[in-house]
Amino acid sequence: MMRLPLFCLTALALAGCVQSPATRTAAAPAQPPQQQQAGEDCAPPVYPPEAVQARMTGVSMMAFLVGSDGTVRESRLLKSSGYAILDRTAEAALRLCRFKPALKNGHTVAAWQPVQYAWSLP
Repeated sequence: MMRLPLFCLTALALAGCVQSPATRTAAAPAQPPQQQQAGEDCAPPVYPPEAVQARMTGVSMMAFLVGSDGTVRESRLLKSSGYAILDRTAEAALRLCRFKPALKNGHTVAAWQPVQYAWSLP
């Protein structure tokens, strides 16, 4: 039986969402990430099977805009992993996340945050 590839997520998360900076390593899940509740961590994206087979690795560096409601409103690829399929998968997983929104003068506001998805195989 083949071991699942490892996926690392390094992110500077919104205040109160996760300790910043956060570094985690987890096995790639077998199912698509589920929608998260506000203030919880995001599920890592599933490593695309064709990328595993082709032994694609790299780091997708992105920025994302968290709206005042905690949803990801927009994302931008800052630096490609070198593989469009990995970059698209990272972006799709990020869209499913919810975060605790930033506060300004006691009100929730939209704010941009950086994230890196490090794609690595065992």
